[in-house]
Amino acid sequence: MKRYIVKRICISAATLLAILLILFLMLELMPGSPFNDEKLTQSQVALLNAKYGLDKPVFIRFINYVKNMLSGDFGVSYTISKNTSITTLLASRLPISIRIGGQAVLLGTVVGLVLGLIAALKHNTI
Repeated sequence: MKRYIVKRICISAATLLAILLILFLMLELMPGSPFNDEKLTQSQVALLNAKYGLDKPVFIRFINYVKNMLSGDFGVSYTISKNTSITTLLASRLPISIRIGGQAVLLGTVVGLVLGLIAALKHNTI
């Protein structure tokens, strides 16, 4: 049993890592950058790329991305709220998301139970 649980945890970790890699590569292959402002000079863009580590190779950026995500550091916002931590932005919106998700689960459970009871009572009918 322990071997099965360890195997499932390893498969889950590999799956999450593969999803992270695919999402990271999709973002990398998108055209443009966070600093596509026409007012910025090339030297300013280069300085910003160096500051945020965007001048490093893709493999190094992915490793840093995974390490930062595991430590809870999601970086800073470039567009929504300049230089605001993403963790701060998420924390302010998390209670609302949890409430809406909880309501959806509750509604789905109630509707599912009612439909299941109706289906059981009306056995062998349309």
